[in-house]
Amino acid sequence: MTTTRLTPPSSDTKRGSLVILCAAMFLVLLDVSIVNVALPSIASGLGGGTAGAQAVVDSYTVPLAALLLTAGAAADRWGARRAFAAGLLAFGAGSICCTLAPNLVALIAGRVVQGVGAAAMLPASLALISAIWTDPAERARAIAIWSGVSGSAVAVGPLIGGALIGVGGWRLIFLVNLPVVVAATAGARLLPAGATQDRRIDWLGAASSTVCLGCVIGAVIELGRAGVSGAGAALATCAVLAAVVFVVGQLRSATPMVPRELWRNGALLRSCGGSFGMNLVGNGSLLVVAFLFQLVQGRDAFAAGLATIPMFAPLTLVPLLGRRWMVRVRPARLVRVGFALGAVGELALAAAVWRSPHTVVAMLPGMLLAGGALGLLVTPLVATAVAAAPAHSGLVGGLNNAARQTGTSVGVALFGTVAGAADAPGATTRMAWCFVLGATIWCASGVLAGRVGGRWRHTPRAGNDSSLSSDARRMESR
Repeated sequence: MTTTRLTPPSSDTKRGSLVILCAAMFLVLLDVSIVNVALPSIASGLGGGTAGAQAVVDSYTVPLAALLLTAGAAADRWGARRAFAAGLLAFGAGSICCTLAPNLVALIAGRVVQGVGAAAMLPASLALISAIWTDPAERARAIAIWSGVSGSAVAVGPLIGGALIGVGGWRLIFLVNLPVVVAATAGARLLPAGATQDRRIDWLGAASSTVCLGCVIGAVIELGRAGVSGAGAALATCAVLAAVVFVVGQLRSATPMVPRELWRNGALLRSCGGSFGMNLVGNGSLLVVAFLFQLVQGRDAFAAGLATIPMFAPLTLVPLLGRRWMVRVRPARLVRVGFALGAVGELALAAAVWRSPHTVVAMLPGMLLAGGALGLLVTPLVATAVAAAPAHSGLVGGLNNAARQTGTSVGVALFGTVAGAADAPGATTRMAWCFVLGATIWCASGVLAGRVGGRWRHTPRAGNDSSLSSDARRMESR
């Protein structure tokens, strides 16, 4: 395997690059949340009912999760800028298709194309961050901004969606993507071209990993929607078979998609495990909180969205405002503190639901702590994953994001199953137990990922300058 080494970007190029990467990631997560408020309008205009609405959501999230590993390997093989730009163009094409969709099938097809584009952008953006900011502390600050801006999309998505639908209907939520896509594509020339690895693509690994991840996500979605069913069992069986094919293929291939040294990389595995637990509890808790506000407290969707701001605000503000002091603390300590605060927040939410399920004020401490924990965790977990294997930054970005996406799907299905129907007897008690479960999982995640190790800044040792060997594998501008 050989890589191409290029020139480091200037300070102005770094700032412009960060704007482009943040804008693109904002779109990726915006299209996860903005569609939810448009589903009734889409069903009214195109039909399909509940099943059609679920298909509109799943047709974006399933390809996004399923293709992350393949997209990460492609970014390493052909260059992160090329993969990122291709993802932008695909996302834009999908947005046009959704805007002009004459029927539900066309809309779902457009959402699939959007998901493919989003999958290409996610790992490529992390690979580009790894290339542009070679100093670990500077990279951590860039990741903090990247995660804070992109995370805000989840919070403002329903609000933006509601406003756009009120102005011109549901098609505007897809049309609004196009100016950002055009601007980001035009500005992509500022990004580093990217290192290209002279190695063959492991097509069997790409196909089997895509099928495995897609079937895992599909099975989890089916479990959350219909419980144990024939369709869910079939998807789970396909996932297991695809996983077996993937593992056997990786062991036998001379150029496996996931190099063997990554499977022995403890820092990477712990970071991905922590990311899985972080998203599992975070998104599962958000689902239960939304159920509580709408079905127990009787709020409409917009009011429920406003009520969740105390949980979303720390997720965005902590990494943005704390990016300078966060790099003065060891990543492992940040991870341990984040999971500990999150566990306390989950227990506070459980106590609030047990005692006062009909008041939002009682839930404020728990929401603030849980949101603050998420804001603390994203930067160290993502940064340590990227730093663990800089020669494979695209693939590592795909692995980390695949862990997060899978955690999200598992969390929504698991917490939704435990919470059950909101109108059934003992519903609030089950919701409270969801938060207890969340605290338990976050404690276990803290034990697992709290040993990620390392420091933000690297101090080379004589005769063993690992920063130089790392720099030789980084991407630079042409």
